[in-house]
Amino acid sequence: MIRVAMIEDDPDIARFNQKFLEKVPGFALIAQAQTVDEGLKAINQTEPDLVLLDVYIGNENGLTILKQLRTEDRNIDVILITSANDAYTVQTGQRFGVIDYLVKPFSFARFKEALERYKTKKADATHALFGQGDIDSLLHTSELSRQKELPKGITKETALRILVALEEAPVWQTAAQLEEKTGISHVSLRKYMRFFEQGALIKKDLVYLNQGRPLNQYVITEQGKTFFEKNDFV
Repeated sequence: MIRVAMIEDDPDIARFNQKFLEKVPGFALIAQAQTVDEGLKAINQTEPDLVLLDVYIGNENGLTILKQLRTEDRNIDVILITSANDAYTVQTGQRFGVIDYLVKPFSFARFKEALERYKTKKADATHALFGQGDIDSLLHTSELSRQKELPKGITKETALRILVALEEAPVWQTAAQLEEKTGISHVSLRKYMRFFEQGALIKKDLVYLNQGRPLNQYVITEQGKTFFEKNDFV
């Protein structure tokens, strides 16, 4: 069981996050706090595996906790859950080793994805000794960053057309919008989006509507913007 501490100053958001957490198997909430001082105290007392950390905590900054953990070389992982999406906060989180970054408001699907990805990586990190393959698997989302040929059924031209359509409008787009922009059929587009998602070239989120089925929406990542520049695909 992965032991989780949550530091969030908004009681309503904390309740929602707790309900989300309870729906993901393998995780247990062992501590909650509403201030930076309370958060550090709770972490010291409970030694969690994972901290769900807000950035805007009253008049304080949750990044203080993240920096403190890294200064003390604590073996505790952090997921930022915050409305802060400015460049400084995102880059600071990356620099200090957060394992994921959820921007409020987010869907349960995205929350679950973050936790399950963390659980998988944590399980992969239990080797006594690591070979190069183990390290590559742990640090890289997939083999896409090292392969020299595209998978069967994926062509550079079509992949590039979709990535360009995503990059031209760097906001969340639905599959229907991408179909209209690229002229690619729904079936083919779905295959490419799975390929992009496996390689962390895009992010996917699920949007729940007032009526009808929920929709998947997509946005390109920085890795997606430079994918073909960094790989020798022909």
